Amino acid sequence: MTTPSGQGLSGWVAEITGSFLMESTAIAVGVFAPDGAPRLQNRGMRRLLGDAGAAARLVSPTLVQLAATRPSEGAPVYRGILQLGDLRSLAHSLTGEVWRTGDDLLILAEFDVIELERVIAEVSALNSEITNLQRSLVHEQKALERSLEQLRATQAMLVHSEKMNALGKLAAGMAHEINNPLAFVRSNVHTLGGSLERLIAAYRALDGAVLHGAPGGVRELAEALREEIDLEFLSEDTGDLVKGTLVGLSRVQKIVEHLRTFARLDRAEEELSDLREILASTLEIAGPALKRGDVQVTVAWADLKELRCKPAELGQVFLNLIINAVQAVEPRGRGNGRIEIRARDEGPRVVIEVEDNGGGMTPDVLGRIFDPFFTTKPVGQGTGLGLTISHKIIVDQHGGALSARSTPGVGSTFTIVLPKERDG
Repeated sequence: MTTPSGQGLSGWVAEITGSFLMESTAIAVGVFAPDGAPRLQNRGMRRLLGDAGAAARLVSPTLVQLAATRPSEGAPVYRGILQLGDLRSLAHSLTGEVWRTGDDLLILAEFDVIELERVIAEVSALNSEITNLQRSLVHEQKALERSLEQLRATQAMLVHSEKMNALGKLAAGMAHEINNPLAFVRSNVHTLGGSLERLIAAYRALDGAVLHGAPGGVRELAEALREEIDLEFLSEDTGDLVKGTLVGLSRVQKIVEHLRTFARLDRAEEELSDLREILASTLEIAGPALKRGDVQVTVAWADLKELRCKPAELGQVFLNLIINAVQAVEPRGRGNGRIEIRARDEGPRVVIEVEDNGGGMTPDVLGRIFDPFFTTKPVGQGTGLGLTISHKIIVDQHGGALSARSTPGVGSTFTIVLPKERDG
């Protein structure tokens, strides 16, 4: 049998096979001198070496080792894994054979599918392990962030506790110091009022006696003195002054009592308390801020029984919410701000709401108001701890809940939920 060109079949097959091998990129074929100089390269070998004239760079085994090997008759110099590259890195790892052809070396190599699959499996396993490590790292990072946030919140609570303790001592001390002279002044004013009444009564009696029994000259003198000092006006004005002074002193005494109630250092930390009394004391303390903005406050308070709580801490929560509401309504202008405080009994719990008609909050701000150190106030006008501390007092110390809802341009409402009975 002959080929179309007249060649024998074996010669024709050899020619076709040789042509296929020279153009193949899946199989690398090359003849090299012992120093690596190329004698013959097919397309696959040129692709491996990166250049048609590049020398063979075998890392393991090396060309020197292969050139020094004397194989058996009809056997290759080497059969196994050929690693091509340089002394610094490996570029390719292939399965192949090396044959001696005179002084030169014939290299035949192909990519090992099984080895490639093994490498791919190892890479896949490594990628999976890296992914798991990354997830673990992200989880640990989030845990660290939570721990840091808790530490910051704890630090804020400690700072708040120290400040409140110092403020409470200061308030109690001031109330005590003011109360002593206040009682002294009240007593003196009462005494002064009684003395003036007796003095005026004595003067009236003397005036009457002079007018009815004294000589003409003395009566004329008495009548002149009465007109000059205007006895009736003096009597009424003196009485009004004494009454006004006593009212003012009563007001000061009431403020002192509210200050002492708000401080509550002389009472147990947790006790049965009247929430309305706590609110009244808090409103008294917040009075100056409410008056500055002429803010209208309405209270709709249901008939609530006493609740076991920490009154000083709840007073701080009420104060924080009221002051925040005052600041929220400031843009409305003096006299246009409104704060409504409502309390109702819902069976196992008490619900208290503080609503204002301020500017409201956007959803992104609303979602962060209880975060430590978050504030929308200018630098120096807010610490961002008031609502954080309030949330912890209600949730951690009273087992309740503190939430907020807001509509931009309409206002905000903060809701306190306090359970009547708590575990432990």
